[in-house]
Amino acid sequence: MEELKIELKENLGFKPPVIGYLASINEGAYSYNYYRLRHPGGIFNLQFNNVIDDFLDLLKHLKKLQSNQNTDNEIRLSKKFASLLSSFFKYYESCYEIILGCCKQHNKPSENEFIHKWLKRNGYSAGEFFHEKVKDDTSYFREMFNKLKHTSNTLRIIYFYKNEIKIFGYYLESAAADGSLGPDENLHPKHQDTHSANSLNFDLRRMYYCIYKVAETLRSALILHFNETYSIDLDFNNNWREDDSKLKKLYEELVNLPDYFFPNEFRKQLPFSSVEEIGEKQYLVFKIKNVKTTNLFGYKITFVTSGDSFSRSFRMPFYNPRP
Repeated sequence: MEELKIELKENLGFKPPVIGYLASINEGAYSYNYYRLRHPGGIFNLQFNNVIDDFLDLLKHLKKLQSNQNTDNEIRLSKKFASLLSSFFKYYESCYEIILGCCKQHNKPSENEFIHKWLKRNGYSAGEFFHEKVKDDTSYFREMFNKLKHTSNTLRIIYFYKNEIKIFGYYLESAAADGSLGPDENLHPKHQDTHSANSLNFDLRRMYYCIYKVAETLRSALILHFNETYSIDLDFNNNWREDDSKLKKLYEELVNLPDYFFPNEFRKQLPFSSVEEIGEKQYLVFKIKNVKTTNLFGYKITFVTSGDSFSRSFRMPFYNPRP
């Protein structure tokens, strides 16, 4: 994970600059109609906006729970987080469709063929470039998403609380060799001989970073693609305007997330966002900092699960019975 600095364009605000480059692609240009895809900019906006909507919906629900407004319950929080994961990876995968729509005409990808493999097979390097640049930052979320999608594992909610403070988190519940249910040990390694979990204050900041990292990497991949494929420089459309009000709200919500974390996250690196003025320009900057230690003395822990009528034992996060 590296520092990320994104210029806030006057005509786009908090919307990623890649939209300005996609807006320079004329209607019907290149091969997106041939491949039966919508305009590349339309693909991006559709999937990007879905991620933002799911993110804001989760944060709204989380804020109610943190302020002890019992209008909803904790179990719904796990479903909203799963929905955010799903929309994020649809957004991620759509970037390959965008590159495909800007290719020349070839035999179309077969129904079950991965687009990134098709791109490589037909001599386009942009797909592999995109994959290599984002794979490390998104690998944790991808593993969790794949386990949710392809196994019976499920998300569970956990939170630390003391007086009016609640620190919400989650873990992916999976079965161990002895049949007990608890945190997946690949995604949630043990911490000081106890099973662990992740705080949402930590992982939502990571997700926010990944959303912009994907967009910025797509921008670089498209510039590379048009240069290699058509020997042209893809222009930025300064006349294209977008409403960034939801993005402003999301930024404000992320900046104001509490700096309370789980014990296994102390001193880990995490991207923190801010807006900085450099010369006459504004930038959204993600600086990588070490998470500060949270004093959790006196906090209690609650985790939310539900039985399946057959499993009889559970492995609880952060529980270490005294001998």
